[in-house]
Amino acid sequence: MSFERSSHARPPIQKKKTQPVFCVGWRAFVHWPPAPVGKAGPVPLLNAEGRQLANDLADGQEVEILGWRPRSREGTSYHIRRLLDRSEWWVEVSFLRRHSTLTPGAANQDVNR
Repeated sequence: MSFERSSHARPPIQKKKTQPVFCVGWRAFVHWPPAPVGKAGPVPLLNAEGRQLANDLADGQEVEILGWRPRSREGTSYHIRRLLDRSEWWVEVSFLRRHSTLTPGAANQDVNR
């Protein structure tokens, strides 16, 4: 039996990879540079019910990747552990970077504040 491709079938849409990818066990750094105007609050972390979680994460703090959760629209979330005090949170990939200092490309990332 042979199958023919329907004229309505389209190939899957390829999304551009604009966010970094981290492996479990890797080290990363919090990406929360100071806002150009006004006071920056804490990194926006939400629990499963969508409520804001209190935290004191600061830009440049080193974290370890413990796990990840793919989420199509919102992007990937990572389970992180801060090395300073072993505190753990889930954070969106946009709030992580690979280097301890901002690189020119990372400084231009769009971070919703």
